[in-house]
Amino acid sequence: MKTQGQFSVKINNNPVLKAVAKRMKQRGKPHKLVIIAIARRLVTIANAVLKTGLPWRISSAA
Repeated sequence: MKTQGQFSVKINNNPVLKAVAKRMKQRGKPHKLVIIAIARRLVTIANAVLKTGLPWRISSAA
């Protein structure tokens, strides 16, 4: 199981996820809610990669 420290490393290494987390924190969302939202996005990204067989690319639409 991932710890909060491991999730923050994932967020800090990905500019898209970092921006999402920053916006949520600025809106006053609790830390656990931010972590769950980022985890959901990671699952969605992983599902898309598996479905299409293409590597994930960071885009402005994300």
